[in-house]
Amino acid sequence: MDKNQQMLHDTIRTVPIDRAIPNGFDLIDYLKLMEEHRKGRDYVDTCLEIAETAQSLAEKALKDGRIFTARTFFLNATAAYRVGQYTIIHDTEKKLDMYRKLITCYSEAAKLYTPQIEIVKIPYKGCQMVGWLRMPEKTNVRVPVVISIGGADGWREEHHNYSHFYSERGIAYLMIDGPGQGETRLFNKLYMELNNEEALNEIIEYVSKDQRFEKIGMIGYSFGGYLVARTAAISDKLDACVVNGGSYSPKEILSFLPHFTNVFSALTNKKDQDLELFINGMTMEGYANQIKCPLFLNHGKLDPLFSASGIQRIYDESLSMNKTIKLWDDGNHCVTNHATEVITMITDWFTEVLC
Repeated sequence: MDKNQQMLHDTIRTVPIDRAIPNGFDLIDYLKLMEEHRKGRDYVDTCLEIAETAQSLAEKALKDGRIFTARTFFLNATAAYRVGQYTIIHDTEKKLDMYRKLITCYSEAAKLYTPQIEIVKIPYKGCQMVGWLRMPEKTNVRVPVVISIGGADGWREEHHNYSHFYSERGIAYLMIDGPGQGETRLFNKLYMELNNEEALNEIIEYVSKDQRFEKIGMIGYSFGGYLVARTAAISDKLDACVVNGGSYSPKEILSFLPHFTNVFSALTNKKDQDLELFINGMTMEGYANQIKCPLFLNHGKLDPLFSASGIQRIYDESLSMNKTIKLWDDGNHCVTNHATEVITMITDWFTEVLC
């Protein structure tokens, strides 16, 4: 295991239970992962074993006609494949293989919902941004939609468990990988650019043409919070924006995790001077004061990756007439240590603004 991978392993070891469990990783699987890690086993190998076992159980249940059991284990497998690939920073064949299996398992789970979770493909610069759309049940009218954007390594399927909170409130939920993220990057080779907000705005434009939808919201998690804040600054069709754990200047993460330069390199497919220009160019300066749509910022004061002061600055500079900031005294990164409070607070806010 190289130095960068070991550093990422050590970081994940202190963080994951309040990120992994709310986002679908089974508690028993998590305990096994930690126990095997203490014995010196690689995260990837343990997660592969866990995922393949869950996938086998899902396939057997599906063959036997036990639909809900099959769906449960397909989702368990999805989560294990996802957690396993976190620590593979660059797009190696092993990472790609795990992600192929992740997509296969989630695709099978998606078919077992009513209505089925749909795949969405949005063209951009000769490639496709790919996502999953969950519609509310039993609706014959146009509904609001919230677009969910992940961060540097927590991509669309990680947010599946949140989809229920939107669906039961009558809101459609589009989990999508923008440039540099998930399937869009790994298989469609669409990498992140400094002006990534143009790609995310293209998602908004695409959704605005779908006659099933009325108002449009967007939420970004972690680094994705920065991405959606930039998007809110340029979009004229976005009706509400939530920044959860974002940043005014994402370069600040390097003071805590210097090896994160490698993650930015994987997101962008850039190196050396080009990568340095990208990292130094990431800022909300000149963008925060262009945000006018309703805005909700949620952040933990104990977040070691992105500063609460940066989020406060976005709030102060934005021109939104309807804006709220929630800073948690004990909150960690993305306030995952208050996961249920956060998702209900955010979905209730979207309901008030969009419905």
